[in-house]
Amino acid sequence: MRAAIVAVMIATGATLVVGVTIAEQNEPRLPLAKEHPIMINATAIVPPRAWSVPGVTEPLQSVRDRMMTDKVVTLKLRPGRYMFMTTAFSFEFMVNLDGKLDYRNLDKCVEGRGTTTLVVKCRVSQQIVQ
Repeated sequence: MRAAIVAVMIATGATLVVGVTIAEQNEPRLPLAKEHPIMINATAIVPPRAWSVPGVTEPLQSVRDRMMTDKVVTLKLRPGRYMFMTTAFSFEFMVNLDGKLDYRNLDKCVEGRGTTTLVVKCRVSQQIVQ
């Protein structure tokens, strides 16, 4: 949505100055350059584990600033394809030009198509063998 344009009219009725708000000046003109806030909620993954969106967050192998599934996080993502990864599984999701999510054939494990919130609802149980 465009911000209101302010026009200053002089007594003769001619437009003297046309201004644009600062927010509109800072907004990218190219749709692919615009970042959208996308919320990632993977709290249903039990037990909690590290996750990553390659190219956006720290890698799974990182020892600091790792994303963990016990916290909801908001990432700023541009339109395009992304991968949600844990050490147990991964899947691809997309952010469209309007900042809405899409994915294929994941309705049993993922919610949020057409919204800005990706909910990973699959529970991962892992038997540890020593």
